[in-house]
Amino acid sequence: MLNRISKSELAAIADRVGWFRLTEAELDQYALLSNSVLAVLDGVDASGLDQAWALDGAVSEGAAQAPTVRVPGRRPLQGEDPFNAVVRWCRVKQDGNDGPLAGLRLAVKDSVAIAGVPMTAGSTVLRGFTPSIDSVVVERLLRDGAEIVAVTNMDDFAFSGGGDTSSYGEIANPFALGRSAGGSSGGSAAALYYGDVVDGAIGCDQGGSIRVPAAWCGVLGLKPTHSLVPYTGIAGIDATFDHVGPMARSAGTLGRLLASMAGPHPSDPRQAGVVWDGDALQRALASEETGFDGLRVGLLVEGFSEDDDLRKANSAVVRDCAAKLAAAGAVVEEVSVPAHLTGGGIAFAGFIEGMAALLQGGGNGYHAGGRYSPELALALNQGLRTRGQELPPQIKLVTLLGEHLRQNYSGAVYAAAQNQRPWLRAAYDAALAQYDVLLLPTTPYPAFRHEPGLGLAEKALRGWEPLGNCAAFDMTGHPAITLPVGTVDGLPVGAMLVGRRFDDARLVDLAGRYERRFGWDASISARQAEHTGPAVPAV
Repeated sequence: MLNRISKSELAAIADRVGWFRLTEAELDQYALLSNSVLAVLDGVDASGLDQAWALDGAVSEGAAQAPTVRVPGRRPLQGEDPFNAVVRWCRVKQDGNDGPLAGLRLAVKDSVAIAGVPMTAGSTVLRGFTPSIDSVVVERLLRDGAEIVAVTNMDDFAFSGGGDTSSYGEIANPFALGRSAGGSSGGSAAALYYGDVVDGAIGCDQGGSIRVPAAWCGVLGLKPTHSLVPYTGIAGIDATFDHVGPMARSAGTLGRLLASMAGPHPSDPRQAGVVWDGDALQRALASEETGFDGLRVGLLVEGFSEDDDLRKANSAVVRDCAAKLAAAGAVVEEVSVPAHLTGGGIAFAGFIEGMAALLQGGGNGYHAGGRYSPELALALNQGLRTRGQELPPQIKLVTLLGEHLRQNYSGAVYAAAQNQRPWLRAAYDAALAQYDVLLLPTTPYPAFRHEPGLGLAEKALRGWEPLGNCAAFDMTGHPAITLPVGTVDGLPVGAMLVGRRFDDARLVDLAGRYERRFGWDASISARQAEHTGPAVPAV
C-alpha cells in the first residue's frame, strides 16, 4: 500500500513546487482527491519488481539455457586484491555451456545487474540491494558461455573519472599503487592485471569512464556506438549518454565480448532502428592482416595539448603511434574540428542535469518504453533517505545544481545542450567523411597521484579533467577505442581511435592489426605478465 498524504504534507509539497498556493478548503479537497488516486495506484504493485518482463519472455532471447550457478561470493581477503579493484569475488555461469565465450572469466562493473549478486554502484546508498534479474549484457555473456568471477570497484554512482570517490576506497593503478586507475570503471581496468583470474571486463561510459581507466592502466577499452549494446539493467546517468562496453588485454578478447553483447533487445527503447548482424565484426576477428594500406587517419589537432611538459610527452606518444600507422601504409593527416573544444562542455551541461533527474526518478527516469526496475527505484529511494549524507561531493553538487536548474530554468539548459547534439555530431561526421578514423590522445596526461588531502572542490574538478577528449563522443554516439601504445615516466598512455557510427567492427579490426604488427608497449606487456593476481579465489 502506498503512503497516504496529509493536509500538511500537501501544503509543504505545494510550497516546494512554488507554482501555486492552496487554501484550507482546497487542501481538504486535494487531500481527499490525492488519497483516492493513491488508492487506485495501490493496484500497481511495486513489489512485483521486474517479473512482468520475465513472464512474457521479453527478458530471455529465447535460447534454451543450461542451469546457472549463482554464488554471490564475498569481499576480497587480504592479499587477494592489491589494487582495490574488486568489490566481491563471485561465481556466476551456466554449467556445461560451450558457447563462443566458454572459458572466459569476466569482471563486471558494480553498476551492472547480476541476479542474486549484490550491486552498489560504488555507493553506500545502495548497500543491501541485490538485483533479481540479470542485465541484458550479463544475460548474453552467460548465454555465450562466459563465467563472471568478480564485481569491480567504481567511482560512487559513476560520476567521476578520478577513481577516488568509491565508498570502497581509491582504486590503485597497477603501474604505481599511489596513482589512480582512473574512473569511473577503474576496477574493471585494474582487474585485468589479475591475469590468472580475469580474462576480460565490462565497463560503462558516460563521459569517458571506459576509456580513461583503460588508457591509464594500459589496456584496451571500447565505448561502442550509442545504442549498439543494450543498457537495460544497468545503473546509468542519462539514457542519451549511457554506454556499456568491453575492456581487455587483447583486441581478440575485446571483439569476442562485443560480438556477444551487441545487437537490439526489446527491453531497451534506445535501440530502435539498430541493425546489427555482426558479420563485419566476425571478419575482423578472423583477420590476420597487419597492414594499413588505404586507411585514412585524421589527427584531430584540437585533441592534442602542449600546455606543459607532461601533456607534450603524452601527445608525443600518440603522434609516434600515428607515425607507425603511416609507415605501415596509412595516410595520416592533421584535421581540425573546432567544435571539439566545446564538445565536452556541451556534454557536461547535458549529463549533470540528466543525472539529477535520474536520481529523482529512481534510477529509471520517465517517458520511455522498455524495461524498468522498480526494485532499483525502491532501493535508491530508501538509500537516499537514510544515507544521503554519505554521498560524495560530486553527487551532492549534481543534486543541488539539478534542483537549481529545474527551479530557475525548467529544463531549458538541458534542452539547449541536447539541441547542440546534431551540430556537434555533424562536425565530427564532416571529418569522418574525409577520414576512416580520427586519432587523438585518450587523456591529456597519464595517471595522477591519489591525494586524499585535496579540498572538496579541487578533488571534484580534478576527477573530471581527464574526460576532456572523451565526453563529446558520448554525446555524439560515435564509437571510440583506446589502445595502450606507449608510456610516459613508466605510466601508460592511450591513443583513441574514433569511428563512424556503427562502424565498431573497423575499430576492433584496426586494434587487432596494430597489436599483430607492433604489439603493445613492452613495459605494459611485462607488467601484465608480472601481476597475474591471486589464485582463483574460493567463493
